[in-house]
Amino acid sequence: MRYIATKNLRPGHKLATDLEYSNGTVLLRKGKALTSSLIRKIVLLGYQGLYIDDELSAGIEINDIISADLRMRTRRQLELLFHNVEYNITSGIKKNIKSVKTLAEEIVDEILSNRETMINIIDLRNYDDYTYSHSLNVTVLSVVMGTALGLNRNTIYNLAVGALVHDTGKMFVPKEILHKPSRLSDEEFEEIKKHSELGYRYLCANFDIPDDSKTATLQHHEKYNGGGYPNGIAGEDIHQFGRIISVADVYDALTSDRPYRGAMLPSDAIEYIMGGYGTMFDPTIVKAITQKVAPYPIGTCVRLSTGQEAIVVKNYEATSLRPLVRLIKDGQPSSECMDLTNDRHTLNITVQEIINLK
Repeated sequence: MRYIATKNLRPGHKLATDLEYSNGTVLLRKGKALTSSLIRKIVLLGYQGLYIDDELSAGIEINDIISADLRMRTRRQLELLFHNVEYNITSGIKKNIKSVKTLAEEIVDEILSNRETMINIIDLRNYDDYTYSHSLNVTVLSVVMGTALGLNRNTIYNLAVGALVHDTGKMFVPKEILHKPSRLSDEEFEEIKKHSELGYRYLCANFDIPDDSKTATLQHHEKYNGGGYPNGIAGEDIHQFGRIISVADVYDALTSDRPYRGAMLPSDAIEYIMGGYGTMFDPTIVKAITQKVAPYPIGTCVRLSTGQEAIVVKNYEATSLRPLVRLIKDGQPSSECMDLTNDRHTLNITVQEIINLK
């Protein structure tokens, strides 16, 4: 299978995975051949891309780091939780939190038991799914970075809980500001900045979760150099969870399609985070995300510094910028592979960019 941007979908392309809506409803089943009308619907729903099966990607399989069922159940529970918070339905919140904590356990267990702990898949979602998928993706990213940092299971669990609820405070921000499809004014941005402290106060008053998890909610917009909010603290004065979730939050936001801007490619988002090494972000956590999140995910087509086109077949944690690729010749699949990490003859060759082949 390979990832293809929505704008490059063509009639006849066959889905490599089920396409789900935010409520877990399956819109299209794996193996479905796309038609012009289906492509128009996919575009209208705001999906930024899909995975397809074709000759170029023959034999390439991509496994998500957590199961589709767990993703769906977590999104549903987060939707219910945030709804109850927004409308102050306190009677259901205790039950919601219990379910969220159980799901955090499941997420941690699946990731710790998964031999493939590198994130290689591009998340498929639409605009309406952003709030819940973002919280889930930040959690998965945070847990994976926690494993790279050598945190123990109980600490990673507390981190997961904090990541799942890190944006609770956004339920108290006026929707016209939160979803504004253009640049925020200074006054509107000041309103947005209140969400971390509002969320923290709400969690302290209503959520039975670990104190470290609550602190993560308060501090996930602090910056390593002291330039963040709400308190402008710096370095290790920021709780480790806040430093981890900050990186995960930025990465997922950058790689998400929003009404006011398009999504960045994974490679560009990783480059942005690397550019914040020691300033916006803790250097040890920047190193962790570069080990655990593939800049060139399996199934993406790339152009090499030689001008050759290829499809990514495998990634390596220690050298994530130098994957194993299968060459594409004249737009046709090839059996010739190039291992940019382990083949000494390719030391002068690099991946130049991700490309979208139709």
